[in-house]
Amino acid sequence: MTVPSTVTDAPRRPSVPFALVLLLLAAALAHVGLSGLDQGLRAARGEGAPGVFTAADLTCVRHPGHTSCACHGSFVPDSGGAPRSVDLHAAGPGTCLVGEPVPATDAGAAHRVYGPDGSREWLFALALLGVSLAAPVGQALLWTRWLRGRSRPTPAGRPPPR
Repeated sequence: MTVPSTVTDAPRRPSVPFALVLLLLAAALAHVGLSGLDQGLRAARGEGAPGVFTAADLTCVRHPGHTSCACHGSFVPDSGGAPRSVDLHAAGPGTCLVGEPVPATDAGAAHRVYGPDGSREWLFALALLGVSLAAPVGQALLWTRWLRGRSRPTPAGRPPPR
């Protein structure tokens, strides 16, 4: 005796609440990526107000494989003005010597300037944009697969052969 199969080839319907939450998170991630991309590109190209950064404090933490440092000090633009209290981005023990002036560029960040090597922050912003784009594309593929699967007859719903 043959038992009719209840298994269908059609994929399960994707979850609407999950899709909506995922799309909202993707939109928030895209906003963060876009807001940092312009400043990251300016810093990478060395665009902005040139000036001099003088370190007052260097704090380094060793991680497996690399050392991460925070260099705090003051920045004075070449155009003149009062010194600002800022951090030097991507500073290390070789680039941040306490009391020594270092050429730096203010790319528009409120509390951060960039050294002569620029920055690779734009890569992180680009990665955020890529992930935020992958989420809606993945959801579109899931929904398309589900809609196409609904239009096909299931094995149990096929007419018997003549």
